[in-house]
Amino acid sequence: MEREAHAEAATGQSEEQWMDSRAPVLRDLTESGRFPNFSRVVGAFEDGYDLNLDALFAFGLKALLDGLTPIVEAQPTAR
Repeated sequence: MEREAHAEAATGQSEEQWMDSRAPVLRDLTESGRFPNFSRVVGAFEDGYDLNLDALFAFGLKALLDGLTPIVEAQPTAR
């Protein structure tokens, strides 16, 4: 969020204004057919998107903790 505030102060454009100014380039990329995966991702945001930082944090934390669970729950090996 700090970077966004800095970018907005430096450019005088909000994130939404910046994205709107890049729309023609994104449209050209998606319509070219050269980047089908990119086109699918962009197509998923046709109606916009809401950046839910709490959900992103929870998602990342869950992945981290799920990855550590086998290590924490492992039984010490007998020597």
